[in-house]
Amino acid sequence: MNAATTGATNAVAESINAIIRRVKLKACGYRNRERFRNAILFHAGGLNLQPIALD
Repeated sequence: MNAATTGATNAVAESINAIIRRVKLKACGYRNRERFRNAILFHAGGLNLQPIALD
């Protein structure tokens, strides 16, 4: 009912959860929680890793 009246959805949260699930499946386990956290931040952080073109 809320989504129909306000247009708000949980699509962003579901998208982030899907990214985390893919990271977890791809790695087949991490040595500790810190490495898992770093992998999530790397893949879901939205960083632009393209080199800057110098003119």
